Parts: sequence; C-alpha cells; structure tokens
Amino acid sequence: MPSSELPPFEPVTLDELRRIWSAHDDPDIRRLALEVARYRRVLAEVDKLYKTVHQSWRDQVGGDLVALHLLKQVMYHERMRLP
Repeated sequence: MPSSELPPFEPVTLDELRRIWSAHDDPDIRRLALEVARYRRVLAEVDKLYKTVHQSWRDQVGGDLVALHLLKQVMYHERMRLP
C-alpha cells in the first residue's frame, strides 16, 4: 500500500469522539480529538465557501466551473462518510 493511502475504516462518530475526550487525560489524545473536530468544522466552512463561489460564478459567467464541480464531488463524498 502506498504511503499516501489509508486503509478503509469507519469514521468516528461525534459520540465516540466525546467519549474519547472524556476517557483520556493524555494531552496528545485530546489534541487528536480536537483535530478531528476542527477538521469537520473546516469542511463545513469550505462547503459554505464553495456555495458562495459557485453562485457568484453562475451569476457573473453562467454555467459550471469544472474545478468547482470537482470540489463539490469531494465535499459530497466526505460528507457521506461522516456519521
């Protein structure tokens, strides 16, 4: 397996993430839990920004921009993974 690929795994639910935080006093484990929570918030923000840029493109130019379409697909697949 190439180093850039991860093995398949089930995403951590929000309840599991909260349990991990509560069960561990280790700062590294808590930092990792915060990183996961931050990553999810960043994805939500990227999705909002995508919608703004996409609407602006449609209003100003019309049609779809291929790169935005591809970004939409990446965001869709990532959202579908999360519980």
